[in-house]
Amino acid sequence: MPTEVQPPPRLLLGASLLFWGAMSGNATMGLITALLLEGANWIRFRWDFDHIAASRAWRISMLLTVIAGTLIWLDGDRYTALPKLMVWLPMLLLPLQFVQSYGLRNEMALNSLSFFSALHRQRNRRLGLGDAVIHFNFGNPYFVVAIIASSLGRHAETWIFLPGLVILGGWLVFSRVKARPFALTIILLTAGMMGFGGKIGMKKLHDWATNRTSDESYTGTDLTVSKTSIGSLGKIKQAPEMLWRIKIIEGGRVPRLLRLATYNRYKLISWRTELPSSYAEVIEENDAFTILATRELKPDEPFYLLREEMTEQDLLKPLPSFRIRGAIRPEDPIPLPGDASSLVNFELDGLESNPLGTVRVFPKRAIIDGIVRWQDSAVSEEQPWPEYDLEINTLERETLEKVVVDLGLRDLPTTAEKIACIRRWFMDEFTYTRYLTITRAPFGKPTAISIFLTTSKRGHCEYFATAAALLLRAADVPARYCVGFAVMERDMKRNEFVIRGTHGHAWTRVWDDSKNLWIDFDPTPPNWLAAETQGATKSRGFTDAYQRLKEDFFLWRNRPTNRLGASLVMWSLGLGTLTFIGRRLWKSKLVVAKDAVGNPIPPERITALHRLEKQARRVLGPRPAGVTFPAWLRGLAGHCIPEKDLEEALEIHQRIRFDPDPPPASGESRLQTLAEAIAAKIRTAKPKERIP
Repeated sequence: MPTEVQPPPRLLLGASLLFWGAMSGNATMGLITALLLEGANWIRFRWDFDHIAASRAWRISMLLTVIAGTLIWLDGDRYTALPKLMVWLPMLLLPLQFVQSYGLRNEMALNSLSFFSALHRQRNRRLGLGDAVIHFNFGNPYFVVAIIASSLGRHAETWIFLPGLVILGGWLVFSRVKARPFALTIILLTAGMMGFGGKIGMKKLHDWATNRTSDESYTGTDLTVSKTSIGSLGKIKQAPEMLWRIKIIEGGRVPRLLRLATYNRYKLISWRTELPSSYAEVIEENDAFTILATRELKPDEPFYLLREEMTEQDLLKPLPSFRIRGAIRPEDPIPLPGDASSLVNFELDGLESNPLGTVRVFPKRAIIDGIVRWQDSAVSEEQPWPEYDLEINTLERETLEKVVVDLGLRDLPTTAEKIACIRRWFMDEFTYTRYLTITRAPFGKPTAISIFLTTSKRGHCEYFATAAALLLRAADVPARYCVGFAVMERDMKRNEFVIRGTHGHAWTRVWDDSKNLWIDFDPTPPNWLAAETQGATKSRGFTDAYQRLKEDFFLWRNRPTNRLGASLVMWSLGLGTLTFIGRRLWKSKLVVAKDAVGNPIPPERITALHRLEKQARRVLGPRPAGVTFPAWLRGLAGHCIPEKDLEEALEIHQRIRFDPDPPPASGESRLQTLAEAIAAKIRTAKPKERIP
């Protein structure tokens, strides 16, 4: 005897949707959906949804999921698209739950939720084979989906999440084991612990996906510490993904280096950002970042000023400019030249910088586009702090001192000559490589930098930038460490430059006392450019085209002139679809009575044979008044349908309609098979077989 399928307790789905609305920030939508589904407990309307209706609802849900996933993907980066899509699953799967809540059956077939299973079922029926069908109530997985979606909502970090999870889970469990209170208590405690652990796990997974770091692409750059690969073994992996696009404006030129972050203290293998004690209040309030000013010379065209005390003349002064476009997350650094002056036409909620010149943005949208003005005569960085910008680790001091003496750096009168000397030495005696072979000594000495400068003389940009900064410090020149991108790939067809993860780079920021400002010094031998531009694959063109389409469509859709039109089109399509479905449902609705407990009593059942009446009329003619449907349909026997199959179909038909103990789902499946066979016979009936 088949096991009875249990639905979720009454009102539980409504409560879970209210919880989802509170956690996801969609309280109104959660309330409307909860009223819609729980309204089935009081509304007398029902529909005779069969496995075909369930399959259609599944396809509608999958279509909605594809559309929503595409829009979410186009609106953000790939690492947050999946969590955002999962938050909307209760709405996307609503058609299926509507079929379950307002249908006459307490269950649906699992193979209705698959296109291939539907084809397999049709094949079995053509061959006269049975189906091993698993039946379930969709309300149970729908409840789980609502809980998972709630855990990914924007308010899931609040204190109310865990109590809400335990209450809803306990509600479900209590309905199953309420006769065993001890087991219920254990299950509730276990569910609470699992829920708390699951929440932490989901948060860590989300943080890993959205804040991942890469030594080469510098996406997700930590603005306080840069952990290098110095002292590690293996090959530096490359990330060929296109991150930014640059177009030169009015015949200007492109900057060679675009900085993401600057650091000033080197410890072990990491560069860090540390400020003097005079900045203690700024550090405590806003992580050492201060808000930059904005100024409008024209309405709705703000200038974001990258240094203080800029006048209108500074903004109108002709400077080289370029347009930059790419995806960015809130509080991420934006790649800029070291001598950037201002940003124009960006859609930002704000802009901040720290005393080392690192600039982070608060974008209004996931993709930004605007103009950068650069080659300013002044920069926003603070002057050197000797206690940090001349600091050298004790373990490397001896090696650095020897190299400085051998090169005669202290004897050179200007900073420019010292830089030129280090550059020549690196070009003549060192080799750039992405294969790291230097490892840290077990007791810290010699350090990886010491080995690089004395014996190995092979490394990638982090070695060259770090070694150059420390050598300049040893020669009494303040220096810092920068990470960012080298602008090195030009798309001649589109007249733009492309920045990829493979263009991630590190270099040195040096204080030039003759100019009284910080300048860029890239000590890595220039042959590294050729090494990083090799290995382009055939698929890169496709991925680049997709990235351009995604970004350009996003910006087009979010322009004020296009946003209203796009919204009207989407709303019109949505309302039109809902109106069409609503009219179809209203015309096919059934009104049911309720038993003493309040459960709906199904009306006279519509079976698969009823759907044959229109086709049978072509063979038998209109049904005469007073003739029952089964008696009229028996007229097919002897003309085109085997009498045995017809009688079996009519017997199942009558049991489904009138028997208090109707046949199991396998009986309905058998009737559907017979009905399809009868329909096929009617379609192929010859004219001479038809009754006048």
